[in-house]
Amino acid sequence: SGVPRTGAVVSEVGINDPVAPMRRAVFRMIDDDARAFLRAAPYVHIAGCADGEPVLKTVNVVELDGAWYFHAAPAGEKMTLLGTRVVLAAEELVALVPSTFTDEERACVASALYRSVQVHGVLERVDDAAHKARALQAMMERYQPEGSHRPITHEDPMYAGEVRGVLVCRVVPARIDGKAKLAQNKKPHELCALLEQLWRRGAPGDPRAIDLVHVANPGALPPAFLRGPSGVRLCCAMEVVHADAVASMLLHAGRSTGASAADVARALRSAPAWVGAVDGAGSPVGSAHSYLDRGTGAAVYQVIVREDWRGRGVGAALVRLLADHPSVRVTEDTAWSDAARDARR
Repeated sequence: SGVPRTGAVVSEVGINDPVAPMRRAVFRMIDDDARAFLRAAPYVHIAGCADGEPVLKTVNVVELDGAWYFHAAPAGEKMTLLGTRVVLAAEELVALVPSTFTDEERACVASALYRSVQVHGVLERVDDAAHKARALQAMMERYQPEGSHRPITHEDPMYAGEVRGVLVCRVVPARIDGKAKLAQNKKPHELCALLEQLWRRGAPGDPRAIDLVHVANPGALPPAFLRGPSGVRLCCAMEVVHADAVASMLLHAGRSTGASAADVARALRSAPAWVGAVDGAGSPVGSAHSYLDRGTGAAVYQVIVREDWRGRGVGAALVRLLADHPSVRVTEDTAWSDAARDARR
């Protein structure tokens, strides 16, 4: 799902540094989730020390065979870090929690929800041409997933010179530290109140923040707006990885006539509001999203429920959630599409 769980760090071959202490162990990410977070980060910071001076740079990385790779010009400050211990770091501010959420006067209760990961290791230079080309191709696949280029190989005359000339570095993790501060230390009633307040506030990142907090606290009773049929979890902001599965559901049901699966998935990812329901394995069983009809300029709301989950109240729960979404906040007399009206029954 891409949402970090917490618990003991999973040991792994190649990771040999002792785990650093964390004041609240409940916030620690397991190793797989820490890696997944770093894998999805648009960029990372690399920090180290050269000749007694601190060095901090921003790089794009890709994971390959358990190590983290980036490329750079064969000159400059990054070169001074080769052979030294460095830290790769990525972070995400999930949501700011103002003091007014919990107290009318006291400022010191203001807080933030966030995730962060650090990879500790030695910065190594990669000199083998085939190895370099493989790392560079992996970077292209990550940052230009649509392809539309000739694959990079060290034997291709088009790339041979570039492969020789570019600096490719890697960090083999000696230790990975991940922290997800997502209200795991809150009491059940405090957690429920926090989710309600984020939903009411409705800032751009709040729906996703609600999902992250909800998943990080699986034993807590969700607030009323997140309660759905047994066996599913309602999501306020569906994940990008769900787009292909939901697009397939819509096309199979005869919706989005004339559009390709890629077009439908792209529309879902860019929808102003996209909520859904997933089963215990994290697979989508229902989806509801809004979009603007280009012909009429009207807002349209489309709902789909997987065939094996129809008749269990999933559609009705999704319609309620979408109608109350911060980007929608519609009233009961809002016009819905025929499919959405069917789902409400």
